[in-house]
Amino acid sequence: MTGMGRWFLCCSLVALTGAAACTRQGEAEAPREAAAQASPVAASDAVGLQGTVKFKEDGGRERFSLKPRDNGAKLVDADDREIARLKWKGAALKVSGPDDVALGYVVGSAGGALTVRDGEQQQVLYTLARQGAGWRLNDMKGQLLYSMWPEEEGARIQDGTGADVGRVKLREGKVSLRDAEGRTQLSTRSLLDAEAVACLAFEAMDLPLRVALLFHLQAPPSMERSAP
Repeated sequence: MTGMGRWFLCCSLVALTGAAACTRQGEAEAPREAAAQASPVAASDAVGLQGTVKFKEDGGRERFSLKPRDNGAKLVDADDREIARLKWKGAALKVSGPDDVALGYVVGSAGGALTVRDGEQQQVLYTLARQGAGWRLNDMKGQLLYSMWPEEEGARIQDGTGADVGRVKLREGKVSLRDAEGRTQLSTRSLLDAEAVACLAFEAMDLPLRVALLFHLQAPPSMERSAP
């Protein structure tokens, strides 16, 4: 083989090797891109309510829904009967019944903690405060009721004794709240922060107050609402 022939052969081998490498790289990247598209959006991207949020039981029966409204949201049962109203009053989220009588308020603090107060705002009933990467819910006496923290694919919830209460799982576009045995209690296809959904496991609180914590974490008040 002449020197010119060997030169053309080497160039051809280099070109074929490069093409094969590009093909392998493209094949490896395609599944990663598909997996990224199928994965749930990170909690930091889940801000606000993107339309009505429907929570269903394991069998698919609707339990309740949270409907966004101007300056707040409305909680309704499976038959669309109003359970509670959530309405911003400055930086405080008022929780009231269908008769508009206040059931409580959720108020944020400069340190990031949320306090749940009674309908007259005279007494702090619960405090949800940051602890490391997670949160702690204490009662009015400062006793620990629940703790929660993020984990892979969701969040974990324990009671005051350290016993598992449940987990929140984000999989295939579905957010589910499960009990300690892994059974699904509630689920939704709406984009929600796992830590916000974990508040629904705080069964020491009435449902409207639990939903108010979820709403406050998911859709915190804007600077305009906070302004006097």
